[in-house]
Amino acid sequence: MNQHVNNVKYVGWVMESVPVAVFENYELSSMTLKYRRQCNQSDALQSMCSPTSYTAKLEKEAEVEVNGADCSYTAGSQTSIPDVAKCVPPHLQFTHLLRLQVDGAEILQGKTQWRLKKSKHLH
Repeated sequence: MNQHVNNVKYVGWVMESVPVAVFENYELSSMTLKYRRQCNQSDALQSMCSPTSYTAKLEKEAEVEVNGADCSYTAGSQTSIPDVAKCVPPHLQFTHLLRLQVDGAEILQGKTQWRLKKSKHLH
């Protein structure tokens, strides 16, 4: 009636920016949202997502141990590529931002945490 967006709609917009590979391999374990201001149904928004330092560290470090496997690898080196199936991190974290497209005003900040789907766990 007042043309404001329901809180559930914000969750959908936050999830739109999560990479497809995350949905394929992980399940959402927690979500924290901080609403900064309301928006109207006619507002154009930008939904952005980036890995937190924890996730980025797992993706970029030359020497990482995940699931008990040595996942060391330096891009461009002649060393063998580690067994990717064993080097999937068990948890991921992302930060999120929804903002107005017209002026960049923040609508919402958020954080999501993801755990590896049970079917993807290695035994």
